[in-house]
Amino acid sequence: MNKKKQKNKPEPPHSRSKAPALILTGGGARGAYQVGVLSALAEHLPEQAPGQSPPFKIFCALSVGAVNTAKLVAGADNFKQSVKDLETLWRDLSCNAIYHCNGFEMAGRLFLFLSSVMFGWLGVRPPKGLLDNSPLENLLKREIDFDKLSQIVRGPLVDAIAISASSWEHGRAVSFYEGSTLTRAWYRARRTGREEKITADHIMASSALPFVFPARKLKDGWYGDGALRQNAPLSPAIHLGADKIFVIGARDRKISAKERELLDEYPSVGHLSGQLLDIIFNDNLEADVERLNRINHTVDAMLPERRAMTPLHHIDIFMIQPSEDIRALAGKHASELPWTVKTMLRAIGAFKDPWVLPSYLTFESGYINALIDLGRKDAERQMDTILRFLEA
Repeated sequence: MNKKKQKNKPEPPHSRSKAPALILTGGGARGAYQVGVLSALAEHLPEQAPGQSPPFKIFCALSVGAVNTAKLVAGADNFKQSVKDLETLWRDLSCNAIYHCNGFEMAGRLFLFLSSVMFGWLGVRPPKGLLDNSPLENLLKREIDFDKLSQIVRGPLVDAIAISASSWEHGRAVSFYEGSTLTRAWYRARRTGREEKITADHIMASSALPFVFPARKLKDGWYGDGALRQNAPLSPAIHLGADKIFVIGARDRKISAKERELLDEYPSVGHLSGQLLDIIFNDNLEADVERLNRINHTVDAMLPERRAMTPLHHIDIFMIQPSEDIRALAGKHASELPWTVKTMLRAIGAFKDPWVLPSYLTFESGYINALIDLGRKDAERQMDTILRFLEA
């Protein structure tokens, strides 16, 4: 009886956040573009007084966006400096800081994959991932103070942080959130929200791309990349009380001429893998933004008395995306990749136009700096509009 009452208990009310939510998507090395946008924005913000909140009070992310978000929130008491530190971190990155590129190790893992196919009946098991991303875990523990992050999201500077990951056991997206907002766990089709202290394990789980990086075990099972099952990337911010959402995407809206030429060729494994990442990291986000805009249009067209009868309400959104083809940019810098990674990409037909897979895996300075500079340029071009959106 008590359980039934608890189940029917209405969700506690919470005030809508007056500051926008920041949503950072996945995209591997493309996460450097997010840093460029934030870097340009931070330079135009006034100095943050002690005890003053950053420009965002709700932070939601998945995959590489979760890495950037955790770093930002842990330094939210000095947002400008936190962004500077994040930019410094990215500009000093290399592939070896994210995953091991040692030739013997990569060859050994590939050999195990092939052996497991041929001799699985003898008990040969494949490695948990094609690449060993333990360097990323070391980087997270070294660069992010998770105890401070937990302290900050308990208020009053930041309302909440949410990191999404995909549960292999339950087949749904789980948004782990921590903060001071009066929000109960939510349950929707194939996605849910659960209050939990954010740790490095959540970030590693959110960025565990299947077959590439090993899954991460959390309290109730194994988890993989957050973009895989998150069909409503804006949802966590809305559940946590956001009235405005600022989104940084990781893909331009163009189709390159070279990509159109390739449509007559049978796609290689590498090309299909790159397109799969594009779908995982970008399609759901763009579809969800379109869905929100349709809902806003419907709500705005309602008579006031009808609007009062629905829980729906208008949510402002601003999305910034790369103005240039990131794949072409990756092609210019693909030679920077370690020879082991280049060999692997050539073997699967990915080390060529349209350079989709390299655009996600090239964590090298030339490409990273180019992405940061592009993000800064795109943000500067729209800065007046961005500042008006944040201040409205």
